[in-house]
Amino acid sequence: MRRMTRTTRQGRQKSQRGVGLIEVLLALVIVSIGFLAAARMQVQSMSTSQNNYALSQAKFIVLDMTERMRANRIALDADAYSGLETATGKTLPDCVTNGTACTPNDRVAADLYAWSLYLHPTSPNTPPLLPSSPDIDAKGTIVKNGDNYEVTVSWAERIDHKPVERSYTVQVIP
Repeated sequence: MRRMTRTTRQGRQKSQRGVGLIEVLLALVIVSIGFLAAARMQVQSMSTSQNNYALSQAKFIVLDMTERMRANRIALDADAYSGLETATGKTLPDCVTNGTACTPNDRVAADLYAWSLYLHPTSPNTPPLLPSSPDIDAKGTIVKNGDNYEVTVSWAERIDHKPVERSYTVQVIP
């Protein structure tokens, strides 16, 4: 508290106690800056959390496909997984829908269908596991690199209000 003195008519000094308007305004500005900083930290934390969630989903999607590839060893050795890319409109092979035995290549088609559903769901009520933007599509690709396969998923993240392409790649050694 600030103490103000003033002189009365008799020449005596009388002290005044209380908070002035300037002190109140200054305190209000300082508190407001603190609240704005806390709000910015909260927004930044939510953005980072969302980006980390997308990365964990990407790891899940890649792990799922690599396990499918390892389970279908005959097709893996025959390079049937090389050059695959997720897309909308993939269909299940007949062997899956009618219960007959599937060939290794049928299993590849079924694996690609299941993998595509993560990024390109058939129902409008089901959101994809990874976000995309008008310029950057979420997609999964498998490329043969020498004797190994590179399984990659890519997606769009918003950083500073701009879409940025992110990707996650795992090498599969047959």
